[in-house]
Amino acid sequence: MILAGGHIVDVVAKNTYQADVLIDGATITEIGSPRRRGHGIVDVSGRYVAPGLVDSHLHIESSWLSPIEFARNAVRHGTTTILVDPHEIANVCGRKGIDLFLDQSELLPLRMFIGIPSCVPATELEDGGARISIDDIRQLVKDPRVYGLAEMMNFPGIIHGDVEARRKVALVYDFGKIVDGHCPGLSGHDLHAYVTNGRHDGVVRIMSDHECTSAPECLEKHGAGMYIALRYGSASKDLDRILPALITSNIPLDKFMLCSDDLDPVELYEGGHVDRIIKRARELILDNSDLTLTQATILALSLATINPAGYMSDFLRLHGHPGIGHIEVGRKADLVVLDSLDTLAVEKVIHSGKIVVDDGQYIGPAVEYDYTDFLGRVNVGAEISARDFAVRYEGDRTRANVKVIGAIGGSLQTELRETAFDVEAGELKVNPQEDIAKIAVIERHKSTGSYSVGFVKGLGVRRGAIASTFAHDSHNLIVAGADDDSMARAANHLRDKGGGMVVAIDDGIHYLPLRIAGVMSTESIDRVVAGYKSLVDAARHTGTSLQNIFTTLSFLSLPVIPDLKITNRGLVDVRKCEIVPLY
Repeated sequence: MILAGGHIVDVVAKNTYQADVLIDGATITEIGSPRRRGHGIVDVSGRYVAPGLVDSHLHIESSWLSPIEFARNAVRHGTTTILVDPHEIANVCGRKGIDLFLDQSELLPLRMFIGIPSCVPATELEDGGARISIDDIRQLVKDPRVYGLAEMMNFPGIIHGDVEARRKVALVYDFGKIVDGHCPGLSGHDLHAYVTNGRHDGVVRIMSDHECTSAPECLEKHGAGMYIALRYGSASKDLDRILPALITSNIPLDKFMLCSDDLDPVELYEGGHVDRIIKRARELILDNSDLTLTQATILALSLATINPAGYMSDFLRLHGHPGIGHIEVGRKADLVVLDSLDTLAVEKVIHSGKIVVDDGQYIGPAVEYDYTDFLGRVNVGAEISARDFAVRYEGDRTRANVKVIGAIGGSLQTELRETAFDVEAGELKVNPQEDIAKIAVIERHKSTGSYSVGFVKGLGVRRGAIASTFAHDSHNLIVAGADDDSMARAANHLRDKGGGMVVAIDDGIHYLPLRIAGVMSTESIDRVVAGYKSLVDAARHTGTSLQNIFTTLSFLSLPVIPDLKITNRGLVDVRKCEIVPLY
């Protein structure tokens, strides 16, 4: 196949030039004016041919779609490679969940490389459904579909000498593969201990971070030798806070990448995938530099092409992969044809030398998959009672100071607040009109009966309740509500239906099924989006104004991002890495 007459986007030289591209099989074999006889000619005159786009860190489960359905939609937006961490389904199903992703990677219209979840369970402060051992890592790291170790969230363990955490990093690094990082707020001596896997020898063994929330944090980690994945997801858009300072500082951007991390189905469906991040990055570059539109566009494109390709280069060489991220003879023919550098509208996508998107529409094969082994994964035991959500106070006061989770819209972090509550008949009472709701996490994997109840401010839930079995990282059943009866109705609906997300308001129940392990849907994206929008509309009747209310809820049980979170074992002070009393 020959792509004829197009303008090649050179993300290394940061310019464009006109040339034809000859593709033989899955590889670029000639650039220039190849002889056209005997080849299928695809006329791309006036269009721009760019390398396929790369998402450098992604949890597909956060879209609530299967890998197959996610890929069908991401590729329409020019994405040809994704680095995926399946630790959501691994926390529910263990090795079997990783094998599902490995299996589906062979069926996709794009390149999915998989990271081995490094922390399943994420901490010992919660009860998940499975455990990924160092023996599992030793077996999986040999697989050419595995890029390495996904985000090492146990940064306290690395810093303070946790033997198993450091062994995991050393095993994968010594094998020659990537070790992704996850170290929010880490600085100084602790940062260097983390990056070097506790050796303090200057060798970067934990190679990236996607948790930066400010430019100073980002620059320090970059200075320590890490690649930085600038996040622009549904729950957190840190790119906006960081990229302007990077542009004005004039530092080289070759070790900065783009990632979505967690992307809900509505944003994917209506806004796009990596292409939408590139457009936003271009806006920020134009606002903070003297670059032209073309220059800013190519610089933004490089953050999602040649830069992540550089991050992956050692792993790709290890498995004899010819490389991606740049239009060059010998590299994989993963390409995107853009209408212009102004609109960045995707006309065609080529994956491994085959056109899978034409005129912006997916034309690849339809794939069916049997998910029977992953259904029915909600096991909470006995029916949940409204009395289970009562919070007893064992003192003799009429007022008690109580720790409250302060939810922050648009952020994965929370605040540790303290609020005085009334005590009536030995029970803490809360006024939902003050935007304080009860929140509970119920173990749902092994019917242990373990659960905890706390309080949260900032969700805006003043009536009814919302609940989900998609709750980072152990994906226990999480429910927040204004009254105990509504919380029980919402939780029992998920118990009976096998997982998903629900709103209980007045006498009604509004439900979005997530039948695959309680974290992903078996449905198409258009049906998931329609169902989710209906759910969000129902949630507004609770009083919330958060558009991403279920995404915000899902992170309130993640005990690795500060400050105060809740698991089935109780309130977690993330900075102290310990369960703390409610009052």
